[in-house]
Amino acid sequence: MANRIKEWRLRRGLSMQALAERAGTSRQQVHKLERGERRLTEEWMRRVADILDCAPADLLAPSKNAPVDPGLSEPGLRTADVHAMNVEPVSFDKDNPIPVYASAQGGPDGTLMAYEPIEFVDRPEPLFGVRNAFAMYVVNDSMEPKYSQGALLLVHPGRPVRQNDFVLIIKQAEDGEHSALVKQLVRMESERLVVRQFNPPREFALDRRGVASVSLVIGSYEAR
Repeated sequence: MANRIKEWRLRRGLSMQALAERAGTSRQQVHKLERGERRLTEEWMRRVADILDCAPADLLAPSKNAPVDPGLSEPGLRTADVHAMNVEPVSFDKDNPIPVYASAQGGPDGTLMAYEPIEFVDRPEPLFGVRNAFAMYVVNDSMEPKYSQGALLLVHPGRPVRQNDFVLIIKQAEDGEHSALVKQLVRMESERLVVRQFNPPREFALDRRGVASVSLVIGSYEAR
């Protein structure tokens, strides 16, 4: 049965493991509950709602016409295609933070990505109202001086991208795992993406068949 456990869990800044421990169950059981693979009984509703500080009825799936609360869902895996805006954040929405996911590798191989937030940060003005917006840390120096190691990338998954934009590329392996890397887009061809890194300077191509999504990086919080 469809439900909103995941939305409320992310709203409270809890991982699946944290929710499982508080509920006295396993992470696998929480995963099944969120996916509707295990029946959400009244007992489970009361137990989970108490942990998430909401009413049991809040965990039920909304009607199709109900408005969607932006910023609670995970980033969608879709390929984008217009305009990079390197916008300097000027104000923040502290009541609707964005999730931070596993780090983005600067090199060609990428680093494994898991859609389980490691933390939440204040939502910058360019991402106000943007559904599925998220952030990722850079873990090496291959994109310096544009993005230094430790910089927190701000990602707009719905805005199209174009030549010379800085993008977060999600690659999908045969085993279903996803890896992420940040690059400058040189061009999109029918069968490959040509991208650029700065340190050391080089261009290389990625097979588009292995690319799950290309999302616009609108800016960053620098390492502290």
